[in-house]
Amino acid sequence: MGPRISTVGHAALDHCFDIAAFPHQPTKTPAQQYRMVSGGMAANAAIAATRLGARVGLFGAVGDDEAGQFLARRVQGLGVDCAGLQRVPGASSSISAVVIDAHGERQIFNCRGDALRNALPMDVAGLQGSDVVMVDPRWMAGSLAALHWTRLNGVLSVLDGDLSPQADLQALSALADWSVFSESGLMAFAPGVSIESALQCALDAGTHVAVVTLGPRGVRWMRRDGVLHSVDAFPVKAIDTNGAGDVFHAALALALAQKHSDRDAIRFAAAAAALKCKRTGGVGNGPDRSELDQFLAHHS
Repeated sequence: MGPRISTVGHAALDHCFDIAAFPHQPTKTPAQQYRMVSGGMAANAAIAATRLGARVGLFGAVGDDEAGQFLARRVQGLGVDCAGLQRVPGASSSISAVVIDAHGERQIFNCRGDALRNALPMDVAGLQGSDVVMVDPRWMAGSLAALHWTRLNGVLSVLDGDLSPQADLQALSALADWSVFSESGLMAFAPGVSIESALQCALDAGTHVAVVTLGPRGVRWMRRDGVLHSVDAFPVKAIDTNGAGDVFHAALALALAQKHSDRDAIRFAAAAAALKCKRTGGVGNGPDRSELDQFLAHHS
């Protein structure tokens, strides 16, 4: 039986459009393919971790609209325990338009809705039995409650530090054991300084391990000894980078739950993200554990 992982935060409905290239000015642009999938950092990470063999519970909120119905049905259908996913009466769900070019790069246009703002307080009792709790900045009240619970109960916590207001990232990073930033998220957290200095700022604030993912430039991380470490990205031809960061976080959480070393856990996560970039279809089409193990064995 796999580790128990809880993800706390954002679930969204993604309308994905594949195009040849982003236009240089406003115009009509044909899409070669369209698909509707589940999105949002917490929901994506929950799905990705489930595919890798974890037992996963999702905590967040959607509206009682059609988008919310689709999200709850799809995420649960992919094996995630959605008992902690609130359906907020009269609220609207988060919806995104995701446009992906032929190189796999994407632009996201999001209307976040008001479900998370109107959600009931986080029920931390649902976190009992978790080996790792993952949070994101989209549901601050829920994520802060979850991180306080992890500190009180000695449960490992991981922050998905994507682009968000600086004050939100600082508050969450101070409580998380692992703060894992996207490059844009790290710049928002500590603007105007080097990567090494920004990671040190996170450590000074209270996190135990500060990490930044840099896409094809790999991953950098530091602990409180001040040594900057790195892992190279796996060279793959990217078809769709949408959700790759969420897969990284999910795989990292699983590897940490299984007591991997820092380097092995980050390499495991980087490999999972690389495999996701090689295929379309959202994180529901991300790698399973056997695929990831085979990929790592081939690149050993």
